[in-house]
Amino acid sequence: MRNQTSATGKGTPVSETAVPVDMDGVVERRDLVVEKVTSADGTSIAYERSGEGPPVVMLGGGLTQKAMFAPLARFLAENFTVYNYDRRGRGDSGDNGNGDTYTIDHEVADLEAVVRSIGEPCNVWANCTGGIIALRAAAQGVPMAKLAVYEPPYSAPDTPPDYLDRVKELVAADRSEDAVELFWREYVRFPDELIANFRFHPSWDTFVALAPTIVYDGVIGNDHAALPHRQLARTTVPVLVVDGGASPQWQREACETVAREVADGRHVRLEGQTHLFDQATLAPVLAEFFSA
Repeated sequence: MRNQTSATGKGTPVSETAVPVDMDGVVERRDLVVEKVTSADGTSIAYERSGEGPPVVMLGGGLTQKAMFAPLARFLAENFTVYNYDRRGRGDSGDNGNGDTYTIDHEVADLEAVVRSIGEPCNVWANCTGGIIALRAAAQGVPMAKLAVYEPPYSAPDTPPDYLDRVKELVAADRSEDAVELFWREYVRFPDELIANFRFHPSWDTFVALAPTIVYDGVIGNDHAALPHRQLARTTVPVLVVDGGASPQWQREACETVAREVADGRHVRLEGQTHLFDQATLAPVLAEFFSA
């Protein structure tokens, strides 16, 4: 039976076993507690809970779901209780909205629902556009003990003016594979060779299933690409900003700015890493920050 709770109550199990495929294509079976909370608009948000210790909430970026961060969750679960959730429209989470009415504040409310269900200020880790969501949530007072973000894509090069309209058209026409390739080529700016290789990735079918959510990340990219200087100045929670040494200069400079402009910021650069980071490399950095 699938039970749900409100944003103020503990979740109850809805599934006992998950088979995650991470970003490297590694498949592993783990027995997990999967719970759900209800966001402000009635959307059901699902998370996997594992480990024991201070709480850490995890949310991913564009075209990802919780299963893809299973290795990072496993590492953190050695010392923390990890709440690894699917953003709306992904994996086990529902979606009561649509691309025409979506705003980033729907996802701020989703994050707040997960955090408040835990009943205490949480450590939060967020990747890519998830970092933009989490930083906005922190500035709005969602209770966090600490916040760590990996490469929130502020100051990214502009996408073509008609990018979001073309994504919506492809999704509406059920051309999900084309929407995924467009996202990677024009939004993330992966090279064509890498995009072609992704078609043989074990998670290809998962990427295609997530295509409707590309619209949401496109909205975030359109409306929140500029560095939010006033918002950052209001952010008092300790923030760790991590980037990859092999990532583009604009990305590294944006991360440095975020760390500098929040009240209590720290910046770490992982040499040799890119936007597709190695989870085993990032894990001890997060564990140290959340434990300090």
